[in-house]
Amino acid sequence: MFNEQVQLENLSVRRQAQKEATQKKVLHAAHTLFIKNGYANTSIRDIATHAGVSVGTVMGVGNKRSILIKTIGHSIQEIHEEIHGESTDLLSVITPFLTMFTGHEELSRAFGAALIEESDHSETLTSLKQLLLNEIQSRLSNSTLSAQEATEFGEILYHTYLGLLIEWAAGLHNDEELHVQAQKTITRLETAFGVSQ
Repeated sequence: MFNEQVQLENLSVRRQAQKEATQKKVLHAAHTLFIKNGYANTSIRDIATHAGVSVGTVMGVGNKRSILIKTIGHSIQEIHEEIHGESTDLLSVITPFLTMFTGHEELSRAFGAALIEESDHSETLTSLKQLLLNEIQSRLSNSTLSAQEATEFGEILYHTYLGLLIEWAAGLHNDEELHVQAQKTITRLETAFGVSQ
């Protein structure tokens, strides 16, 4: 009896590991195709073929918009891991994210639309927001700001960052102007909050 229970638990663990591996394969294939062919020109069938799985398996991971949100979310997580605690410069926190979005304009617009249309991904957006806020607050930890002030600074910078991305997507800024506006925003916030490192 005990032996059967252990075998069932091992089987369950193996199935979960296999499911996660398949999901990673699907998301990797989707990301590759979204970058290569564009979001609009990539179908669920294309993703399935590239991943070597069935269309049903891809649909088990999510619909096309959901898969896009997951792939961009994964890219953001990877950037976060690369920049974690790398420098004290606040611009170095948001520049890699700005570069990721401006480097793939069509995907960025599709991602924004998908976030609006797929309301059940609010947890994804909240966790991505928290990653960025943690990085900002980490950079401010040696400043003269209190923890509460650092949180307020981070919230304002985060929302300004989103606003700048929306303005860029609407054509109000080119890539270079977007980076200049981000630097100006950080300088203004540092002045307003009296930040000194």
